Amino acid sequence: MKVSAKVDYACRALVELSLRWPERSPLQLREIAQRQRISMKFLVHILIGLKQLGLVESIRGKKGGYVLARSPQEIKLSEIIRHFGGLGYTLALENTKKENHHVMDSIWQEIDDTMKTLLDKINMETIINQERSKGDAVIYEI
Repeated sequence: MKVSAKVDYACRALVELSLRWPERSPLQLREIAQRQRISMKFLVHILIGLKQLGLVESIRGKKGGYVLARSPQEIKLSEIIRHFGGLGYTLALENTKKENHHVMDSIWQEIDDTMKTLLDKINMETIINQERSKGDAVIYEI
């Protein structure tokens, strides 16, 4: 499966913020960019998109930054992919008239539906649990 840089970086930013959950102290843009090896210019656009989705909140001020707006358990991989890249076939199919459908259209649609079902089962909590189980994740504690 090809994943766009936008989808990958959005997920990486969310992983970084999810590792801090339920802590509400903001994580600064620079810190997320450094830890996840993402260009700060690109990350700004990613975080704007995540904010539009209601997944992150920005906090202004000297000690401002970004925090999760919802728990990692509520953030599904499918909504990130749909917003930043999408699987693509469903949208293409919707733009095709019914009389122009090919036999392969139903095959591609079935594959797309299967992927959506799988992606709906994966949330940020699942991902950060895998990250923490690697043993090299930074775990935030107070």
